[in-house]
Amino acid sequence: CQRTTMKTRLLSDTKTAILEPIGAVSSLQDALDFVSSGYGYNSNKILLRAEQLPPEFFELQTCFAGEFIQKLVNYRFYIAGVFGEVEVFSESFREYVGEARRGRQFRSFATEDEAILWLETQ
Repeated sequence: CQRTTMKTRLLSDTKTAILEPIGAVSSLQDALDFVSSGYGYNSNKILLRAEQLPPEFFELQTCFAGEFIQKLVNYRFYIAGVFGEVEVFSESFREYVGEARRGRQFRSFATEDEAILWLETQ
């Protein structure tokens, strides 16, 4: 079966190379597409926005979020997730985001500016 490779690009106006998806993340395989792009762009930093993630990411019982992030962490990537106002998410996902606010390789942020500042220091 044929699969479309997720497209990525570098954020503009940052002090370091930070990848972002073009469009939406749709599968676990997209994590490996990030790894491939990261090697191509010489970057191990990724910015993910809530609106670019599939509904499964926010339903922790699907394990999508954990598996997706773990694939990137295994390749020593730093991932900043921008989730804005977390009140719109389930209680379990809010707890997950709360724990990720202190993460070493995956951190959650309320704003994109905060996320970029963190990624630039990694």
